[in-house]
Amino acid sequence: MNAALSFKRRFSRKSLQEIYTDKIKLSGAIGLDRVRPANLDKNLSAELDHIIQKIGQCAYRFTAYKEKLILKGASSLPRQISIPTARDRIVLRALCNCLADVFPTAKLTLPQIVIDDLKGALDSGAFAEYAKIDLKTFYPSIPHELITKATKAKIRKTEFRRLITDALTTPTVPESRGGRDVDRPSVGVPQGLAISNVLAEIAMQGIDTTFQSRPGIWYKRYVDDILILTQEGEAQSTANELIVALKALKLKPHDFGPDSKSKVDDLTEPFSFLGYQIEGGEILVRRESILRFEGSIAKIFTAYRHKLQSARGRADKERALAYCQWKLNLRITGCIFEGKRLGWAAYFSQITSTSQLRAINHTISKLTHRFCPRGEVRPKSLIKTFYELKRGLSANHRYIPNFDDLHVAQKRQVLEIWLGADARLLSDAEVERRFAIKISKAVRELEEDIAQTS
Repeated sequence: MNAALSFKRRFSRKSLQEIYTDKIKLSGAIGLDRVRPANLDKNLSAELDHIIQKIGQCAYRFTAYKEKLILKGASSLPRQISIPTARDRIVLRALCNCLADVFPTAKLTLPQIVIDDLKGALDSGAFAEYAKIDLKTFYPSIPHELITKATKAKIRKTEFRRLITDALTTPTVPESRGGRDVDRPSVGVPQGLAISNVLAEIAMQGIDTTFQSRPGIWYKRYVDDILILTQEGEAQSTANELIVALKALKLKPHDFGPDSKSKVDDLTEPFSFLGYQIEGGEILVRRESILRFEGSIAKIFTAYRHKLQSARGRADKERALAYCQWKLNLRITGCIFEGKRLGWAAYFSQITSTSQLRAINHTISKLTHRFCPRGEVRPKSLIKTFYELKRGLSANHRYIPNFDDLHVAQKRQVLEIWLGADARLLSDAEVERRFAIKISKAVRELEEDIAQTS
């Protein structure tokens, strides 16, 4: 779509109001200004007037993003997440929609689709070697000039380009520090914004297209992980060429070495990609991913035990039991939320053997008997979840919860797990708001099970 036409449509009052209502209002994320998104309702018309006026004057400025640090382990620096204000989130979502209109092929591919494509490549028998290349600190290292160059040909509208630049150069700061007198970054894409993924994909489109179109190889990049399949004797030279090209773009691929994340080997040797383990002709779940998932199940039971110990009466115990049952089954089955299948089982739905799922089911069964010996908790099955997922997103799932299809009364019942009888006193609008916040948090916890999959 034409950039100017998309910009006009996406930044119309009607479109901005729809973004606020559908994507922002019920969110619990709070930026540096400490304004809850729902509170924009009180003055929404004036806020939209401000956005439209300032963007038209090329004078819109983003408030500094609030920093949130996510730990990645003792040997790694934490990942910095940027949280914008509610008003800025409206603008960033509209900007994301514009970029998606202008660059329709820059959408991040689902990892399950990548693995399914890998299956086909391996089954073809056309390849004998692989090369894995890992990019260091991918988002923080993307040069702004790379994005500028990649967008220049299709985006000429000054207001459009100015918003991209300002979004990239707005600093991310600790809440205690504030945004005054902070240097604006000259490199890197802030993580956690609506535009983060699409800008990174746009920046990489040139090099991806070059290698994807090369005959005789299979090439896939998923964020900072790159996998190449080649014929015999070609993996090392192809990988070396790619590393040179990446460095020319000022990106930071790991060089090959004994302890490097980048590697070249025969396809007869096991290797991992996106949390999957490719070994002996099978596509399995990597051992570390299984341990992380089992650990999250154990934490649910441990939290349940602590809740029982601190319970003041029967009602507290019943609510603790209901929450344990709900959270355990959600962790096992995942869910459908905002039109997406989410959770550990959904992520690893491309495995070619269910033996690992049966072993995890056995582990869950043992944990259940240890913490709930009277059978008060009955966990669902990963095996049944796996076959339910094979039916596709359009299937009428009953086993896997679909939070998009719940009506207000059902949402109120879910909230009773946290609030008890007080949930019955809430207005329908408050039920919708609190449910969205609770489920969004639960979904984030589901995603933690599949974090660090590379």
